[in-house]
Amino acid sequence: MRLLLLTIIALCVLPLHAQETITLSSNSVLSMADSVAAAPAAGFAEKKSDKQFLSHLSIALRASTMGIGLQAATPINDYLNLRAGIDFVGFKTSTFDIGLDDTDGMFEEAFGYTPDYKMKGELNFTNGNVLVDFHPTKGIFHLTAGVFIGANKLKAKGFLVNPNTGERATLKPGVSEWPYVDFDGHRLTLDDANLDATLQLGKIIKPYFGLGVGRAIANKRVAFKFELGMIYQGNYSLKQNGKKLDVVNNASESFEDIDDYTKWLKWWPMLNFQLSYKIF
Repeated sequence: MRLLLLTIIALCVLPLHAQETITLSSNSVLSMADSVAAAPAAGFAEKKSDKQFLSHLSIALRASTMGIGLQAATPINDYLNLRAGIDFVGFKTSTFDIGLDDTDGMFEEAFGYTPDYKMKGELNFTNGNVLVDFHPTKGIFHLTAGVFIGANKLKAKGFLVNPNTGERATLKPGVSEWPYVDFDGHRLTLDDANLDATLQLGKIIKPYFGLGVGRAIANKRVAFKFELGMIYQGNYSLKQNGKKLDVVNNASESFEDIDDYTKWLKWWPMLNFQLSYKIF
């Protein structure tokens, strides 16, 4: 009888114990699966880019149609680089003569001849720049946009001369009033025979767009970069004795076909070559 009772109890308890064991084992397997899924697979972790703002810094020496310049560059991200710097060019020409036109006979009446303008020119460009390079494929090809900030000036200083003798122009006897000289619709006055003027090429802030090959920030230490683009300067202004001259509607041109040249002053071509060194 005792043996029979023990057998019945064993048959009732064993299934319950087996079910608990299976349940615990299933939970353990699921926990292990979740742990494996949550852990990153070895060798497949995503690599984080090291190109962030001010993560690298390069300096460059530039030679361009805006002069000689220095520039610093830093990445913004994998596709964009920020550049900022300054360019300068300045030189003076030797003395040369420019022939004048006398369409209304004003010079003939004042001098008895049509004079030449003997002058020296001085060019002075000083510009800061803030530019952004966009590398669409992360390669060496890039598009560039930004602004140049500064004044580009051409100064002319000289006097009118007799083309036959080379001497300074003088008024005919009995004439006391000096004529004026018209430059692309602007009326320039003469101080005795002297004629000085300043041509400012466009505005202070000038937008720029270009394209090029190379890098502003080297992968290692040194990088080369070539760039071609255009700077929009806008309309030029002409000053004499520090005062801006207005356009005169009935002005007759004293400089032949000068408008064929001044209309191109709105745009300034950019041809740039630079050598960069990465500091860090």
